[in-house]
Order: sequence, then structure tokens, then C-alpha cells
Amino acid sequence: MPYKRKQKGSKSKFWWASFTDANGKRIRVSTGTTQKREAVALEAKWKAEAFRGKAWGDRPSRSLGDLMLEFLTATQSKITADRDSYSAQRLLGFFGLEQDMGTIRPSDISRYQKHRLKSVSPSTYNKEIGLLSVAINYANSEWDWGLSNPCIGKRLPEPQGKAVFLTFEEAAKLIAAVDKKAPHLVDLVDLAVQTGCRKKELLELEWDRVDWKNNEIILEARHTKSARPRKVPINPSVRSVLIRRASVRSEYCPSTPWVFFHIEKCRNTEVGDRIKDVKTAMQSACKRAGLTGVTFHTLRHTCASWLGQMSGVEALTIRDLLGHSSVTMTDRYMHSDPTDLHDAVHKLEKVRSHSGHSAR
Repeated sequence: MPYKRKQKGSKSKFWWASFTDANGKRIRVSTGTTQKREAVALEAKWKAEAFRGKAWGDRPSRSLGDLMLEFLTATQSKITADRDSYSAQRLLGFFGLEQDMGTIRPSDISRYQKHRLKSVSPSTYNKEIGLLSVAINYANSEWDWGLSNPCIGKRLPEPQGKAVFLTFEEAAKLIAAVDKKAPHLVDLVDLAVQTGCRKKELLELEWDRVDWKNNEIILEARHTKSARPRKVPINPSVRSVLIRRASVRSEYCPSTPWVFFHIEKCRNTEVGDRIKDVKTAMQSACKRAGLTGVTFHTLRHTCASWLGQMSGVEALTIRDLLGHSSVTMTDRYMHSDPTDLHDAVHKLEKVRSHSGHSAR
């Protein structure tokens, strides 16, 4: 029977379904509807499809409409909601709501490309195809849909601007310029340049995904931009930051699941609530540090630059470490050994130590 899922102390406005798939895996997914009658019908449909898959090995057909609805509901983010919704509308407008995902071929993506380039830039087209590709990856990883990805190799080249990254001195100036009202930004910046994680990946990090024993941060498919899970190694500096965050948690809100959370109650937030964005605090710190053209994403570029130019880490290892993924990658792509990833972040630790600069 559908149920309302609790989120941060309140119930979700959508009904959620719970059932066992053909492989015996428990699936919990939003129905995307606020109407219980519709939710009951959807849950019954999914249970029937799972039964057919278990009994006869059938894989139910999946429509593009189903994929977009379930993916956007499961990964909804205020930051990307408008852009993703726009991209989904363009895809659905071309292929149709009921288009069977099993029938979309690379040649169909080529037709879509030709159609869209009549009115939009390659960048816009890439965002739309990127959404479809990520949704397919997510459905296969989280729900075992078994879909082929027709978007592979269909991304178009875009004009590349000069990548902005910080020197050790600039990173130290940025840390020193952080407002006392946003002390969490110091740790956030430190983690970003040490791990290369995206802002969203860090702000949504929960303590149960910090693997102290194996020195890894666990990023599941729903946490990454590419909808592909990855593990981020923890070097001594990263471990020190996490220990500081654990100390803050013990002092202010031992029950919070978030690594980055509010330590004071203010309008619309309680102590322990997740910090959702740091754009204003970041802009203020950059202004005080005299840094222009720098955003939080610059820290990700910085990590890659420090690893590649100053630590001599190979490009393939950096790509795996940072979780770089695009529709031009193929299944034949060679991934680096997990041991190389751990070696990479430890090299970064040594480079920073020898430079005489650290975030603290």
C-alpha cells in the first residue's frame, strides 16, 4: 500500500510505493502523484511487472514518460529542477510521452540532434541528451531497468574557455577570508580541494557514508551528477576535516545525519538541518580575498590541476577520482585501479605539505 515518506520531520507531498522487483530487491520509489488512488494504481502496475519478470523473465517495457517522471522525482533538486524540467519537456515533445525506451536507437538521437540544432546551441542540446543519459544510468543502477544507452557518443564538442584554478597561495587567502558567520565554509573548501567533490556531493554528505575503516567517502548513484556511484579516498587532511566536523556535530547536534549542518536556529531552519547552499558566503569570501571569476566549482578544477600539474597523477586516474563522465565515454573505457585513487590523494597531501600551505 502506498505511503507518505517522512522528510526532515514532515511527510512528503507525494505518495511512495514499495515492492520487490524480479531480482528480489526491495524497491521504494516516489509515484510522483499526490493522489492516493493514482499511487495505488501505479504500485499495482509495478508489482505486476515485477511478478512477470520473476515468473517468466520478462522485462516490462518502459516509456520515456515513465523514465523522466521517476528520475526527476527521485533526484529532484531546487538547483537543477527548472533546467532539467525544460530538457525533459524538449525530449518528450520530440519522442512522445509513450515512446518505448527499448526502441530508441542511436540513429534516433542523431535525428533529435539535427532537429534541435536548428534552434539551439550545441551546449543546450548536450544538456538535454545529458539528462537522458544520466536518467538511463540511474534507472539501471538503482532500479535494474536494464536499458541500453543510445546517447553514448552523441555529445557535441563545445567551445572550451580557460579553466580557472587556484594556486596554493590563493587557496590560503580564500580560507583566511571566510566570514566568522560561516565557519563551515573553511571545512567545505578544504574538502573540495582535497577530494574534487562537487558542492552538491559535499553538502548532501551523510555520516553513514563516511567509511572510516576503509578511508573512503561513499557516493551512491543518487548523489552524483552522472548518476554513477563512486568512492572518494580519504587522505590524512580530509580525515582531519571530517574529525573536526564530527566534533562540531557532537557539540551542537549529535542526532543530525549531515556532515554540514546549521549550528544555529534561524528563519526556516533548525539546528541540525542541512546547509543547502554556500553561494553568498563563497562570494563574500572571494571578494575579501581579492579573487575574481572564482566559484565553488573552481575548487574542483583546482583539485584536478594540483593533481595533474603538481603531483603527476595520470589523467585516467584523475577522471575516475573526480567522477568525470560524459555521453562520449564508452563501456570499453579503461578505469584505473582503486589503489591508484588512494595513491593520488596521498600525493596531493604531500604536495601541499611541501608547499608550506594548508587550509588551517
